[in-house]
Amino acid sequence: MENYYCLDLKFKDEKISDKEHHAHLFVSDKEIYIQIIENDITSRIDAYYSNSENPLGLFEENFYIIDSKVSLILDKSRIYKVLSFQTNKQYRYFTIWLTNICIIKDNTYKENINSGIAFLNKNGLQVVNEFYSFFTNRSNKNIFSISRMDGMSNFYKIDNMSFRPELEYTSNEHRGSEEFTVKKKGTINFKFENIDYEEIKHHIEIICNLFSFFFNVRVTMEKLIFRTEKDIYIFRDTEPNNQTYVSDMETVSIFLKKNNRIENFLKKKWYLKYNQNEKKISKAIDNILHSREVDFSSAFLLLFNIIEIFNINQKQEKFAFNTDKKSISDQIYKTLKNYLVARNDQMEFEKKIRGISDKLEFKPFKSPLEETLRINNVDPQIFGYSFAKLKKTRDAITHGSLNSIKPDLLQQQVYCLRKIAICIVLSQLGFKNDLNKEFPE
Repeated sequence: MENYYCLDLKFKDEKISDKEHHAHLFVSDKEIYIQIIENDITSRIDAYYSNSENPLGLFEENFYIIDSKVSLILDKSRIYKVLSFQTNKQYRYFTIWLTNICIIKDNTYKENINSGIAFLNKNGLQVVNEFYSFFTNRSNKNIFSISRMDGMSNFYKIDNMSFRPELEYTSNEHRGSEEFTVKKKGTINFKFENIDYEEIKHHIEIICNLFSFFFNVRVTMEKLIFRTEKDIYIFRDTEPNNQTYVSDMETVSIFLKKNNRIENFLKKKWYLKYNQNEKKISKAIDNILHSREVDFSSAFLLLFNIIEIFNINQKQEKFAFNTDKKSISDQIYKTLKNYLVARNDQMEFEKKIRGISDKLEFKPFKSPLEETLRINNVDPQIFGYSFAKLKKTRDAITHGSLNSIKPDLLQQQVYCLRKIAICIVLSQLGFKNDLNKEFPE
């Protein structure tokens, strides 16, 4: 039985090859790769491709798909590995590995229309576990079950999608075996109306970002399956990642007055605020997560940058006068000219006064970063340091004077900044008036 999809493709760079090549696409939950067939033993297209300008770039930058037995979406799929020619009993081929792909099949039986499921990484499983109790078998020793925590059976709505975290189970029971194991996977189940593939995928990514922020661990989507009346979409992301992400969860609910649990948080209008300022909020969340994965000096700069991300654009205010600027400058000149020692300086002094009077009408700028904190209802002193002290440390790091800061003090300031950053993001998500102002010593 064939375990691949057939493709016909061409290289965009005709210096590599100007022919159509048959290829086999292999897709699993662990990897995605294409075997490009070339039975001419004198061909060196593998070497030509590997030495081309951008062999590890996007698939769409390197290849045209001429024909495919199944509909594919390869937008932003990156080639991350290439292997030279190999031979099996039938073909001679070289292989390229892809980061992600979406396969579209016919929804032949018209099942589960406008619904889908997103499979999450291991951090996602930790998050979904928060919606469930432990396994129980008190009533019947032969039946194991797991139920949701009280109040956690709701679907939550964003735009034209409703969703909720759920556990998916798989087992490895074999005939004749005395035991079998059950494995669980964290998922997001969802229903939708009148939104397309890109919007659905984007909505799931935002939900993952929200969970990542709330629990301070990176939650990502590894697989997505959903059905429309006509099609079944199956998206996989198998991009290798050598970074070991922090997996110790730290909920941000302590920074809210009501100590809201995740299900209460999801019922609020966080998505409306997120959608209005998505680029900045996503960047801030990534900075918070990244700050847990690097040294303290880098973490400090990442977290301080969050204040800068939301830096307000101030309109400079003017003083209100009951006369015009010329009258004011004339009065200033008349008053001060008599204090000049040299009379021949009066003409130059008058020019100076007129230049200064243009600036006098403007009120002094307040510190824009301090105003950003104030507008977001965040007081740094609550967490142990003034903004002036934090800025002094930021300046020392950026000017290469890290050795002037004691390591334990830098660590404490990073913890302070992380709390400030969390509060700013909460404020941006619509929880400005719910921020906690009192914390135990």
